[in-house]
Amino acid sequence: METIEERAKAFCENNICVDCGDRKNCDRGCVGCCIPTFSALEWLIQFGKSEHTGLTRWHDPKEPPEPGRVVLVKRNPSSIIPYDLGHIDNDGNWVDSWCGSPIDDKIIGWRKIHE
Repeated sequence: METIEERAKAFCENNICVDCGDRKNCDRGCVGCCIPTFSALEWLIQFGKSEHTGLTRWHDPKEPPEPGRVVLVKRNPSSIIPYDLGHIDNDGNWVDSWCGSPIDDKIIGWRKIHE
């Protein structure tokens, strides 16, 4: 998967004219497709929303992260601790990353922790 920087750079290289000083007066004769500043702003807003959605979505616990990767775990809502830090051990079990004990509650989802 490409990084945010790589996706943004690719968009700019393919869609924003840097040869014309004023994008409003671009004759579209240069390489790539020149877009108005407003369209670029709208695209950036949509890009940000899609990145936010991807970064904050809950993953299905049936598709766990790689073993050892600490993630935010969403437990059963009736649990005393509805959220916790957990990881998958080498045997494929969910483990509490604070104390190393197995997580017995039903895991509803998990999120990566982005630094």
